[in-house]
Amino acid sequence: MPEGHRQREKACARCGQPNPVMYRVIRKAAEGWVFLCPPCRQIEAENNPEYRYGGTWKAEKGRGGSA
Repeated sequence: MPEGHRQREKACARCGQPNPVMYRVIRKAAEGWVFLCPPCRQIEAENNPEYRYGGTWKAEKGRGGSA
């Protein structure tokens, strides 16, 4: 991994599997924000009228500056 980067991990709130890209979403207003993997986000977006997108989370995050 390049210097200046850190590797992080999150598990999907729906299936429990870790993924390097997660989506911050609201599935139910009462539940608040959760992280979903791409396949689970697609299912929620298509079938849930309460679904709301709130951003993309990535496991590898750089620390400022340019190369």
